[in-house]
Amino acid sequence: MTQKKDHSSKSNASEPTSRDPQNLLTVLGILVVFLITYLAYQASGLEFVLLFWVGVLIGFALFHARFGFASVYRQIVETGNTEMLRAHMFMLGTATTLFVPILMFDISAFSNTTEGALSPISIGLVIGAFIFGFGMEMGSGLAPASFYTAKGGRTALLCTLFGFLTGAVVGAYHFAFWNEKLPSAPEVSLATDTGLGYFGAWGVQAAIFALIIILSYVYKKRKRPPLLPSLPTAVGWKKIVFGSWPLWVGALVLAVLNAAVFIIQGEPWKLTAAFTLWGSKLLMNLGIDVAQWEYWVVEERLGALIEPLMMDSVSVLNLGVILGTFLSLTLGGMIRFSKIHLHLALLALAGGLLMGYGATISFGANIGAYFSGIASFSLHAWIWAVMAIMGVNAAYMVGKKLNLVSK
Repeated sequence: MTQKKDHSSKSNASEPTSRDPQNLLTVLGILVVFLITYLAYQASGLEFVLLFWVGVLIGFALFHARFGFASVYRQIVETGNTEMLRAHMFMLGTATTLFVPILMFDISAFSNTTEGALSPISIGLVIGAFIFGFGMEMGSGLAPASFYTAKGGRTALLCTLFGFLTGAVVGAYHFAFWNEKLPSAPEVSLATDTGLGYFGAWGVQAAIFALIIILSYVYKKRKRPPLLPSLPTAVGWKKIVFGSWPLWVGALVLAVLNAAVFIIQGEPWKLTAAFTLWGSKLLMNLGIDVAQWEYWVVEERLGALIEPLMMDSVSVLNLGVILGTFLSLTLGGMIRFSKIHLHLALLALAGGLLMGYGATISFGANIGAYFSGIASFSLHAWIWAVMAIMGVNAAYMVGKKLNLVSK
């Protein structure tokens, strides 16, 4: 039955409020933040300290804006809501604008050569992005609403993270097959390899973002989807720390912080590479010679595999993201775990495995391949986005056939 009532206005009284802070966990998190700050300074001085703290801010922003890099596709497929999609276009447009001078003038705070998130076009890119999208919907979409709550959702998230870590390592093992042995083409920059130049490429991408925004509004008028659910909030200045931010604020902050990452380390934010490294280091400690895998040579990450973890800028940044998210959760009283049904745990684990595997063989996920890749004018990023969305749609249709889709 079609809802005719207007969902656009809701009273503040109807919005859920945040829980009391978990003070002990918050203190422990702060202690770990200062410990890693010290280790980062010992490893690379001010550069890694700044990188780590930018990561903390990214984690803080991701939580408070409830800015989903995965849920945007699911919302379009499941409910027809395009609000997050418009926020993504605003974020991508802002990041693209900020990346132009960084790439044109090689702007770097620590004399690092700037290098955008460009990757080759390969079979691994196409298949991996599809697998990632399928796993993303499978692991987080085909589950009851309790999956997303502060109770069972945290438990399921651990299953997803473990699956992602495992899948990323297996993906590194198979990386050469998908990207070296099968047909592939070199990386393509829409700015430097097409004759458009940075301003021309910026104009093309800006037009695409604007078109998607316009079409999303047309779709919204026809579909009349429900609004996104209300999120925990607070009053006054407390909203910055304890409440939820508007999506456009999160989009703007994340774009600016990604540009800051680019200037500090010479390349934009990437996430999957950190998980691949961490899982591979664990295998090394178990006596498995992962250094022989071609992934480390092709991706120029062999040094990171051999050196201590704190010498890897990608790891330092993403440790900051994790801790920033953790502190945001503790301040909101949301670090809570509970038992979940076995089938939910298996869905989350399997989804995480597919996501990690797909992300590694396709040169990244929602961060490195999509967010940073599009902002860097990489053609592979647009291909990745299309295939990931196709993967989400495929998983959703399978879920409907098997009656697994959330009610």
